[in-house]
Amino acid sequence: MNIGQVLHYATLLSLLMGGLGLVVAFLIHREQVKTQIFLALSAQYDELLKNSSPAFWLSVPVGRELPKRTDDLSISMLRFCTLVSLTYLLFCEGRIPKRMWELMLRSAERRFRSPLFVREWEYLRTEFEAFPEFVSLVASVHRMPTHMESPGAVPVLPAQKDLHQLPC
Repeated sequence: MNIGQVLHYATLLSLLMGGLGLVVAFLIHREQVKTQIFLALSAQYDELLKNSSPAFWLSVPVGRELPKRTDDLSISMLRFCTLVSLTYLLFCEGRIPKRMWELMLRSAERRFRSPLFVREWEYLRTEFEAFPEFVSLVASVHRMPTHMESPGAVPVLPAQKDLHQLPC
C-alpha cells in the first residue's frame, strides 16, 4: 500500500466519522428540543393550574347548576384550549412524539367533555376557526359517550385509536 492509498482511506474514514458525528449530533439535538418543548408545555400547564378558576378544573356534580360565565372562567378555558391546540399543532407537524400528545389528549378529554366546557366552547369556538382540525377534534370529543363500557377502563378518543389518521 502506498502513501496515496493510505491518505485516500484516511480521508474516507475521517469523512465517515464526521458524517456519523453529524448524525449523532442531530439526534441528540432533536431529543433536547423535544425535552425543552415538553418542559415548556409542562410549565404552561402548571401555570394554568395555579392561575385558573377552580370551577374550570373541578367537576360540577350532576344535577348541580353550572357556575355563571365570568371573565376569569372564560380566560382559563381560552388559555387551556390554546395550550391544547398548540400541542396538537406541534404533534401534527411532527415536533413532539405521539406519546406526549396522547398524554395531553387524555388530560384534555375530561375537560372537553365537562358540561361547563361544552357551554363555554360555544362561546370560545370562534377563537379557533383558523385551526379547523382542532375544532374537529373538540367536536369528536363532544360526540363521545359519557359512560365507560367497563369499570376502570380508560376512555379512548377516536383520535387516539388511529393517531395516524388525524386530520393534520
